[in-house]
Amino acid sequence: MPGWLDWLKFNLSADTLRILLWGAVILGVAVTIWSLRDSLPVFSRSRRITAREAETHAPDPSSRMDEARLEADELAGQGQYGEAMHVLLLKGLAEIRLRLGTSFAASLTSREILHRVSLPQAGGSALRAIVQSVEQTYFGGRPADREAYLGCREEFEALKRSLAASPA
Repeated sequence: MPGWLDWLKFNLSADTLRILLWGAVILGVAVTIWSLRDSLPVFSRSRRITAREAETHAPDPSSRMDEARLEADELAGQGQYGEAMHVLLLKGLAEIRLRLGTSFAASLTSREILHRVSLPQAGGSALRAIVQSVEQTYFGGRPADREAYLGCREEFEALKRSLAASPA
């Protein structure tokens, strides 16, 4: 060993080295779990925070849906029919999460969510129609117009009625 590495010479017994090694392994695992605490469902703080907030001031489900409809109507009034339809879809999916207690990854597409969520027949067909309308405007190149928005809005109302009729 070169002379400049003499400071690395420790006279430690094998038992002491074993204890230090296991201590380092345990510390590494603890730091890894701590850094992933929000990604692991068992330790997720965000889920608990959201649940507490929902318990303290959760508005009536129909009022949330009414607010979504008003927001979409405002966008449609400005001629932004595609964005208004998209708002109806996103708010409808958010309401499904809350009302049915389901969760789905943010990375799923609307079509994937549609196949995974369990809705009554009327609600499922309404959600399917909203998803198809939004997909056609966003990905199909079909321009969003007033008629397409009004059709999407009718389906949103059907979804609202279906969610109101299903047990919370």
